[in-house]
Amino acid sequence: MEASIEKQSILIIQTSGIREPKRTYAPLYLAITAVAMDIEASIWFMMEGVTILRRETAEKIELVPDSGVNLRTWLDRARRDSVKFMVCAQAMEAEDLTMDDLIDGCEMRGAAAIIEAVMEADKVMYF
Repeated sequence: MEASIEKQSILIIQTSGIREPKRTYAPLYLAITAVAMDIEASIWFMMEGVTILRRETAEKIELVPDSGVNLRTWLDRARRDSVKFMVCAQAMEAEDLTMDDLIDGCEMRGAAAIIEAVMEADKVMYF
């Protein structure tokens, strides 16, 4: 009988939002890369990070102007690749957002849940 190998996991904490567009891409492409390496990837959007998930906002943010590739392109690709999106309930309240304001595929969680997620993840990155 073979011993089962547990899949590795990474949690990426995203605190930067629309006011710092150059800091919004790295968590997404790193999570996509992790999935390609057969690592479970989750992004926890907290503080201003929740603002990039607002419907119709990501389409307006391009890292390279006139490239045709916007932040929504990366969000969609990450969701397609099964990156889990979690949003901080307290940050949602602070930014006056509801789940109806956000793109599909996000899960709202409270403060205790992020502590649990950090403790369970094999590795944690912070942006």
